[in-house]
Amino acid sequence: MKTSVRVIVLTATALLCACASPPAEHFYTLDAVAHGSPPAPGNSALSIRLGPVNLPEMVDRPQLVLRSGPNEVRLMEARRWAESLRSAIPRVIGSNLKRQWQDVQVSSTLDGTTAPARYSVAIDILRFDSTLGEAVELEARWRIRRDGKSLQAGSMAWREPVQGAGYEDLAAAHDRALASLSRQLATSINAAERAP
Repeated sequence: MKTSVRVIVLTATALLCACASPPAEHFYTLDAVAHGSPPAPGNSALSIRLGPVNLPEMVDRPQLVLRSGPNEVRLMEARRWAESLRSAIPRVIGSNLKRQWQDVQVSSTLDGTTAPARYSVAIDILRFDSTLGEAVELEARWRIRRDGKSLQAGSMAWREPVQGAGYEDLAAAHDRALASLSRQLATSINAAERAP
C-alpha cells in the first residue's frame, strides 16, 4: 500500500513539474537566398544605404505572428525571431544586393555608418503576413535617393508559397519574398545608374 501511494505521489509530482516548466523556445532567422542572380551590368562600385525600414506594428515584435483568419492572428510565444525584423530585413536585403554587383558597399541606418552613400533606400513594409503551411505575403514600397536628391519610388506585392509545414519553411519563404524585393530594388538602382 505504501508503495502504491509513493508511486502516485511521485507521478503527481512529475506531472506538476512538467506542467510548471515553460515550453521550449525556438528561434528563427532570415537569411539571404543561397543562389543569387549574376552581377548586374553597370557601375560595379556602388554605395547604398538601406533604411529606415518601417514595419507594421502587428509584426514588429519578437514572436512569429501567424495569420489564422481574415481578421485574426496568433502570437506564437514559443516561436520567435532570433533578431528584430527591423535589423534582419535590411541585413538580408543588403546581402542579396551584394549578389547583384561585383563590388558594392551596402550599409544600414542601424549600423552607425556615417560615410555618405550614392544611393539611400527607405523601405516601408506594409504587409509581412505568415500563414503556416500555405504562404507568406510581402507588400512593400520604397523611395530611392541618389546623391541626396529624390530619384524614384516603387512598390511591390508578393505572395510566396511555403514549401513545407514547419516554421523553418515559413522563415525560408520570407527569405525568398525578400529576395524578390531585393531584385526589384536592384533593378531600380541599375536603371538609375544607366540614366543620364
